[in-house]
Amino acid sequence: MSRHGVLETERLWLRPLEESDLARLIEFMGERGVTDFLLFFSYPIDGEQVRSWLENVLAADPQGCAYWALAERTDPGRLVGVISLTLENYHRKGEIGFWLDRSRWNRGYMTEAAWRVVRYAFDDLKLHRVEITHMVKNRASRRVVEKLGFQQEGCWREGHYKEGQFLDVCLYGMLEVDYLRAQKRFAAAGKG
Repeated sequence: MSRHGVLETERLWLRPLEESDLARLIEFMGERGVTDFLLFFSYPIDGEQVRSWLENVLAADPQGCAYWALAERTDPGRLVGVISLTLENYHRKGEIGFWLDRSRWNRGYMTEAAWRVVRYAFDDLKLHRVEITHMVKNRASRRVVEKLGFQQEGCWREGHYKEGQFLDVCLYGMLEVDYLRAQKRFAAAGKG
Protein backbone atom coordinates (compact mmCIF):
# COMPACT_ATOMS: atom_id res chain seq x y z
CA MET A 1 0.00 0.00 0.00
CA SER A 2 1.23 3.45 -0.85
CA ARG A 3 2.36 5.79 1.91
CA HIS A 4 -0.01 8.26 0.28
CA GLY A 5 -3.37 7.40 1.77
CA VAL A 6 -6.93 8.27 0.87
CA LEU A 7 -7.74 11.93 0.27
CA GLU A 8 -11.28 13.30 0.37
CA THR A 9 -13.13 16.22 -1.15
CA GLU A 10 -16.74 17.28 -0.91
CA ARG A 11 -17.77 14.95 -3.78
CA LEU A 12 -14.80 12.63 -4.35
CA TRP A 13 -12.65 9.92 -2.80
CA LEU A 14 -9.04 9.79 -3.96
CA ARG A 15 -7.69 6.36 -3.08
CA PRO A 16 -4.54 4.51 -4.17
CA LEU A 17 -4.94 2.63 -7.46
CA GLU A 18 -5.40 -1.14 -7.21
CA GLU A 19 -5.02 -4.13 -9.56
CA SER A 20 -8.81 -4.43 -9.61
CA ASP A 21 -8.99 -1.03 -11.39
CA LEU A 22 -7.52 -2.41 -14.64
CA ALA A 23 -10.74 -3.14 -16.53
CA ARG A 24 -12.22 0.25 -15.68
CA LEU A 25 -8.97 2.03 -16.65
CA ILE A 26 -8.99 0.33 -20.05
CA GLU A 27 -12.66 1.24 -20.50
CA PHE A 28 -12.50 4.97 -19.90
CA MET A 29 -8.92 5.55 -21.09
CA GLY A 30 -10.01 3.92 -24.35
CA GLU A 31 -12.48 6.67 -25.15
CA ARG A 32 -11.19 8.79 -28.02
CA GLY A 33 -11.61 12.13 -26.24
CA VAL A 34 -9.68 10.89 -23.21
CA THR A 35 -6.90 9.13 -25.13
CA ASP A 36 -6.35 12.20 -27.33
CA PHE A 37 -4.91 14.08 -24.37
CA LEU A 38 -2.93 11.31 -22.68
CA LEU A 39 0.74 11.99 -23.36
CA PHE A 40 1.86 8.35 -23.31
CA PHE A 41 -1.11 6.45 -24.72
CA SER A 42 -2.60 6.48 -28.22
CA TYR A 43 -5.95 5.59 -29.67
CA PRO A 44 -7.03 2.85 -29.92
CA ILE A 45 -5.87 1.99 -26.43
CA ASP A 46 -3.81 -1.16 -25.97
CA GLY A 47 -5.07 -3.09 -22.94
CA GLU A 48 -1.67 -4.72 -22.43
CA GLN A 49 0.00 -1.31 -22.40
CA VAL A 50 -2.45 -0.16 -19.71
CA ARG A 51 -1.81 -3.39 -17.75
CA SER A 52 1.96 -2.79 -17.91
CA TRP A 53 1.49 0.85 -16.90
CA LEU A 54 -0.66 -0.16 -13.91
CA GLU A 55 1.86 -2.81 -12.83
CA ASN A 56 4.61 -0.15 -12.91
CA VAL A 57 2.45 2.28 -10.93
CA LEU A 58 1.72 -0.34 -8.27
CA ALA A 59 5.41 -1.26 -8.01
CA ALA A 60 6.66 2.34 -7.96
CA ASP A 61 8.52 3.73 -4.98
CA PRO A 62 6.06 5.90 -3.00
CA GLN A 63 8.94 8.26 -2.27
CA GLY A 64 8.83 9.18 -5.95
CA CYS A 65 5.15 9.22 -6.84
CA ALA A 66 1.54 8.77 -5.83
CA TYR A 67 -1.35 7.70 -8.03
CA TRP A 68 -4.93 7.97 -6.88
CA ALA A 69 -8.13 6.56 -8.34
CA LEU A 70 -10.95 9.11 -8.33
CA ALA A 71 -14.38 7.90 -7.28
CA GLU A 72 -17.55 9.76 -6.48
CA ARG A 73 -18.48 9.59 -2.82
CA THR A 74 -21.94 8.39 -3.89
CA ASP A 75 -20.35 5.41 -5.72
CA PRO A 76 -16.92 4.80 -4.13
CA GLY A 77 -16.37 1.51 -5.93
CA ARG A 78 -16.44 2.99 -9.46
CA LEU A 79 -13.27 4.64 -10.71
CA VAL A 80 -13.99 7.80 -12.76
CA GLY A 81 -10.50 9.22 -13.13
CA VAL A 82 -6.87 9.17 -12.10
CA ILE A 83 -4.64 11.84 -10.62
CA SER A 84 -0.93 11.54 -9.90
CA LEU A 85 1.81 13.41 -8.12
CA THR A 86 5.35 12.67 -9.27
CA LEU A 87 7.93 13.85 -6.74
CA GLU A 88 11.43 15.24 -6.97
CA ASN A 89 12.16 15.29 -3.25
CA TYR A 90 15.62 16.88 -3.43
CA HIS A 91 14.15 19.90 -5.21
CA ARG A 92 11.00 19.81 -3.05
CA LYS A 93 8.77 19.80 -6.12
CA GLY A 94 6.16 17.65 -7.75
CA GLU A 95 4.21 17.36 -10.97
CA ILE A 96 0.49 16.63 -11.11
CA GLY A 97 -1.04 14.64 -13.95
CA PHE A 98 -4.70 13.74 -14.40
CA TRP A 99 -7.41 12.33 -16.63
CA LEU A 100 -11.13 11.87 -16.24
CA ASP A 101 -13.89 9.69 -17.69
CA ARG A 102 -15.70 11.66 -20.43
CA SER A 103 -19.05 11.11 -18.71
CA ARG A 104 -17.75 13.21 -15.79
CA TRP A 105 -16.39 16.16 -17.80
CA ASN A 106 -17.63 19.70 -17.10
CA ARG A 107 -18.68 18.99 -13.51
CA GLY A 108 -15.68 20.56 -11.77
CA TYR A 109 -14.42 17.19 -10.57
CA MET A 110 -10.88 17.60 -11.80
CA THR A 111 -10.50 21.07 -10.31
CA GLU A 112 -11.80 19.67 -7.00
CA ALA A 113 -9.46 16.64 -7.08
CA ALA A 114 -6.43 18.60 -8.25
CA TRP A 115 -6.94 21.25 -5.56
CA ARG A 116 -6.96 18.48 -2.95
CA VAL A 117 -3.68 17.09 -4.31
CA VAL A 118 -2.19 20.60 -4.38
CA ARG A 119 -3.13 21.00 -0.71
CA TYR A 120 -1.58 17.62 0.08
CA ALA A 121 1.60 18.55 -1.79
CA PHE A 122 2.12 21.84 0.05
CA ASP A 123 0.58 21.16 3.47
CA ASP A 124 1.55 17.52 4.06
CA LEU A 125 4.60 16.96 1.88
CA LYS A 126 5.95 20.50 2.38
CA LEU A 127 6.81 20.94 -1.30
CA HIS A 128 8.08 24.28 -2.55
CA ARG A 129 6.80 23.96 -6.13
CA VAL A 130 4.17 22.00 -8.05
CA GLU A 131 3.98 21.79 -11.84
CA ILE A 132 1.36 20.73 -14.36
CA THR A 133 1.87 20.23 -18.09
CA HIS A 134 -0.72 19.70 -20.80
CA MET A 135 -0.94 19.71 -24.56
CA VAL A 136 -1.71 23.18 -25.89
CA LYS A 137 -4.86 21.91 -27.61
CA ASN A 138 -6.25 20.60 -24.28
CA ARG A 139 -8.36 23.61 -23.31
CA ALA A 140 -10.12 21.76 -20.47
CA SER A 141 -6.82 21.12 -18.66
CA ARG A 142 -5.85 24.75 -19.19
CA ARG A 143 -9.10 25.83 -17.49
CA VAL A 144 -8.39 23.53 -14.54
CA VAL A 145 -4.85 24.82 -13.93
CA GLU A 146 -5.89 28.45 -14.29
CA LYS A 147 -8.79 27.97 -11.81
CA LEU A 148 -6.30 26.48 -9.37
CA GLY A 149 -4.05 29.53 -9.56
CA PHE A 150 -1.09 28.05 -11.45
CA GLN A 151 1.00 30.42 -13.53
CA GLN A 152 1.84 29.62 -17.14
CA GLU A 153 5.63 29.59 -17.38
CA GLY A 154 6.17 28.62 -20.97
CA CYS A 155 5.58 26.27 -23.83
CA TRP A 156 7.73 23.40 -25.02
CA ARG A 157 7.36 23.90 -28.74
CA GLU A 158 6.85 20.50 -30.34
CA GLY A 159 7.87 19.05 -26.99
CA HIS A 160 5.95 15.81 -27.28
CA TYR A 161 5.67 13.27 -30.10
CA LYS A 162 2.37 11.42 -30.41
CA GLU A 163 0.64 9.60 -33.24
CA GLY A 164 3.07 10.80 -35.90
CA GLN A 165 3.17 14.46 -34.98
CA PHE A 166 5.02 16.82 -32.66
CA LEU A 167 2.77 18.64 -30.22
CA ASP A 168 3.28 21.79 -28.17
CA VAL A 169 3.08 21.36 -24.40
CA CYS A 170 2.30 24.13 -21.87
CA LEU A 171 4.11 24.26 -18.52
CA TYR A 172 2.47 25.73 -15.43
CA GLY A 173 3.95 26.19 -11.98
CA MET A 174 2.75 27.04 -8.49
CA LEU A 175 5.12 28.11 -5.73
CA GLU A 176 4.35 28.09 -2.02
CA VAL A 177 3.55 31.81 -2.16
CA ASP A 178 1.12 31.23 -5.06
CA TYR A 179 -0.48 28.42 -3.07
CA LEU A 180 -1.09 30.69 -0.08
CA ARG A 181 -2.85 33.21 -2.34
CA ALA A 182 -4.92 30.49 -4.02
CA GLN A 183 -5.77 28.97 -0.63
CA LYS A 184 -7.27 32.29 0.53
CA ARG A 185 -9.30 32.54 -2.69
CA PHE A 186 -10.61 28.97 -2.36
CA ALA A 187 -11.42 29.49 1.33
CA ALA A 188 -13.34 32.68 0.53
CA ALA A 189 -15.34 30.72 -2.06
CA GLY A 190 -16.08 28.02 0.54
CA LYS A 191 -14.01 25.38 -1.30
CA GLY A 192 -11.16 25.30 1.25
